[in-house]
Amino acid sequence: MDVSKDDVKKLAELSRLHLSDVEVEKMQGEFASILSYIDTIQKVDLPEVPEGSVYFDEENVMREDGEPHEPGIYTKKLLDQAPRTEGDFLKVKKILDN
Repeated sequence: MDVSKDDVKKLAELSRLHLSDVEVEKMQGEFASILSYIDTIQKVDLPEVPEGSVYFDEENVMREDGEPHEPGIYTKKLLDQAPRTEGDFLKVKKILDN
């Protein structure tokens, strides 16, 4: 499966990645390999799952929360373990720009 340099550059742009020309060429080969593998997987003949399979009978069972703890009871203990706090919040390094 052929993946063009333009395809890789477009995907990088959509992903907000900055790739060098060397990285674009490397990714070209990696994408081609991944797409080839997906093509191989799609050709695998899987057995039909009969209607009424055991998986369709599963149901998520929710229970009532019998004795919930008081809100905020553990806040101080948790914040005391954090490396940096500001008021009742964890202070973390900014990773996204506006």
